[in-house]
Amino acid sequence: MQKSQPFPNFMQMPTRVPRKVWHALRALSVTFTLGVGALLIVNPKQGLTLFWGVLVPSLPLVFFIVPGLWRNLCPLSTMNQIPRLFGFTRGLTLTGWMREYAYVIGITVLFLAVPARHLIFNSNGPAAAGVVFGALALAFVGGFVFKGKSGWCSSFCPLLPVQRLYGQTPFVVVPNSHCQPCVGCAKNCYDFNPLAAYLADQYDDDVHYRGYRRFFAGAFPGLIVAYFTTQPGQEDWLHLYGRFAVSMAVSIGSFTLFDTFLKTPRSRLTAIYAIVALNLFYWWIMPRLVMTVGALAGLTPSELVAPALQGALVIVSLHWLYRSFRHDRIFLKAALAPQQVGLSASAKRVIAGQDAGGGPEVSFEPGGVRVIVARGRTLLEIAEANSVPIEPGCRMGMCGADPVHVTENMENLSPMSDEERATLSRLGLGDNARLACCARVQGNVCVSLKAAPASDKPAVAPQPALAVDKSIRSVVIIGNGIAGITAADHLRRNHPDCEIHVLAREAHHLYNRMAITRLIYGRSAMEGLYLQPDKWYEERRITVWLNTRAESIDVAARRITLGTRETLDYDRLIITAGSRSLVPPIQNFGLPGSFVLRTAEDAMEVRAYAQQHRCRTAMVGGGGLLGLEAAYALHKLGLQVAVLERSERLLRRQLDARAAELLTGYLVGMGLQIVAEAEADAVEGDGRVQSVMLKDGRRIRVDLFVSAAGIDPCVEVARAAGITTGKGITVDEQMRTNVPGIYAAGDVAEYKGNLYGLWPAAVTQAEIAAVNALGGERTYSGTVASTILKVVGVDVASVGRFESGKEGDETFVHEDLDNHRYRKLICNGGRAVGGILVGHPQENAALAAMVKENRDLAGQVEALRANDWSLLSA
Repeated sequence: MQKSQPFPNFMQMPTRVPRKVWHALRALSVTFTLGVGALLIVNPKQGLTLFWGVLVPSLPLVFFIVPGLWRNLCPLSTMNQIPRLFGFTRGLTLTGWMREYAYVIGITVLFLAVPARHLIFNSNGPAAAGVVFGALALAFVGGFVFKGKSGWCSSFCPLLPVQRLYGQTPFVVVPNSHCQPCVGCAKNCYDFNPLAAYLADQYDDDVHYRGYRRFFAGAFPGLIVAYFTTQPGQEDWLHLYGRFAVSMAVSIGSFTLFDTFLKTPRSRLTAIYAIVALNLFYWWIMPRLVMTVGALAGLTPSELVAPALQGALVIVSLHWLYRSFRHDRIFLKAALAPQQVGLSASAKRVIAGQDAGGGPEVSFEPGGVRVIVARGRTLLEIAEANSVPIEPGCRMGMCGADPVHVTENMENLSPMSDEERATLSRLGLGDNARLACCARVQGNVCVSLKAAPASDKPAVAPQPALAVDKSIRSVVIIGNGIAGITAADHLRRNHPDCEIHVLAREAHHLYNRMAITRLIYGRSAMEGLYLQPDKWYEERRITVWLNTRAESIDVAARRITLGTRETLDYDRLIITAGSRSLVPPIQNFGLPGSFVLRTAEDAMEVRAYAQQHRCRTAMVGGGGLLGLEAAYALHKLGLQVAVLERSERLLRRQLDARAAELLTGYLVGMGLQIVAEAEADAVEGDGRVQSVMLKDGRRIRVDLFVSAAGIDPCVEVARAAGITTGKGITVDEQMRTNVPGIYAAGDVAEYKGNLYGLWPAAVTQAEIAAVNALGGERTYSGTVASTILKVVGVDVASVGRFESGKEGDETFVHEDLDNHRYRKLICNGGRAVGGILVGHPQENAALAAMVKENRDLAGQVEALRANDWSLLSA
């Protein structure tokens, strides 16, 4: 039986109250609040008694015991969400300074308003009514202008700091019912994860972000003492505010003193100060509250009622502290499990150290980041978890996006795979280089993020693997993707003298195409995406024709005509022209605001358009790998995103139904809208995209549409030259076409009816094509499909077959429902043939290796049947 999730998000909590009931209760809440405001004006005496004597004194207890109830019924929250509910919010994202200082603005308003009660609001009904009506209006405006709850409830509201402080360990959890769907508008959002949000605040990596919240916790007891020790009417406003400032300064000073010398975990001192503030508040207010409630009810309470309630509160408070400390310990042990609340890098660092239990230490230079980790994690995972700047790529050791230089203890990393070794060789890096995605930590290690070259000399193989054919004087490669550059690399390794020409449609050298979605939300454009420095091409005497198209191939004359009308003669030709985005028949596609996403230029155009037209909503047509990555990128840019998937589930070519269901649940909880069994029929708008019409007749308003429906191999030039084509260029096991001297590899190559469209396949095919073009006899037998999707907080891997059904198949499945994790392994005749992992990134490499090797697992089948999955962590 699985351990229950200690910090479930609101999507994982049972909903017992129908949404219609919540809507009705919210309407009553707003109506009641308006009534109170009216009573404050019409009958100030009764209104002030009800408002300041009962309602306001009761709120801290609500925040303390069942804060989620208030978050769902708060009249300000209801007003804030009306524009979203009825579809007329502008849905803007807070600017940088607003995000930074919204909380500060909220506590400043609270610090100014509390003393002002003595000056005016406690005795003036219309003034108090003005506060009520003004707050309702501001909350409504915030919801109209900004997305989600970011315009009030999760930012500027003066009550938010008090709610978060008292509500950090609720006795009763009521899941959020406002945010359907979540739009990711707030950092460490309480509504998304009520049990972990405050703890995530305390362990945030931004010292100012957590500092504002700790400042409030330290000041709050002083604020309460100052309020209740004030004699109304005895001071002018200047002395009143001065005394409040002194009281809060003393309170903050004591907090800082204890924080400095007691060295308690960050959240524990704030919990103690929260309890001190709560009990101070009710020490003064409880007798008054009991008498007021009794008077309104026509009763005369005993003098013992207030002390009894105060004593009970002390006991409950101590239990609350115990629970808060226990939650803190659990939180500090939770980082290596997939997080269902967005945690900061600092929180993850602290947690990682706690969970590792004295594990290995990894040091990153430059920057001096040092972290204690659990054995078996990759350097890439560790770097990402600790905000160390690194450029991830395929995560399989094929692209070479994340090389590092190991400066100490190379032996404490996992052995190098053949794929990693080949990639490092292509990059021309030294013996101490590793790829961060492949190197798993087994002991202390120190790495530099700037991988060192092998030497000052060109990094080429000293001895060609083939006998050099002097008759081959020129080889032309069409395409400079990973297949084209891999082919060029192996040509030069095996033929030191021939000319090598690479024709590139794009204006860029080889770059990490798997990372182009970061160009949508990132600020650094192409920086860090290039996979080879310019000197790499110079050292190997590889001539790259950037921004140049091959117009035609004369196979008889062995000549290529370029788009510039120049010609290139070749002795061997390798076509690695790649593919373009496949655009389904969508009416009006091409209207400004409709895009494909295949190249770096595509991604930068999306980013530019979204800024120019202040886009707030987007739709992605396609629920495959690229579609989900595009949707996540647009989400990070601040847009509300819907994903259309024409089948019944996401990633239908990589995941089974159950894994897709888990992934969908996570993405929806993150804020993406998933629309299954739906296709775009037309994009519509006056001069630019304003809506998308679906084939079922639904019309959805969007500002931007991205088609991610698959790839279409670029075969036109080859087909016109008489080269046999099907869906792609037809090749045999030696990557030869039907025309002597012409080879094909990568996305454009069709082998036995298969278009792989995978980076590992492109690398293998290109190497074989290059060697055989020079007279070798290498053969290709296919590539085991292996894909990895990483969206913040969730890792998905699929290798080989993901559905069983063949004779001899046996399927093993393990689910961890509380943590949204899933394992599936398919064996045939005792050998591994495929599998799926959701939320188990540390096991991805082991699964990929055993499936690619078709490893015999007959000796471990009984363990798998007993739900023992240790073979994936060996």
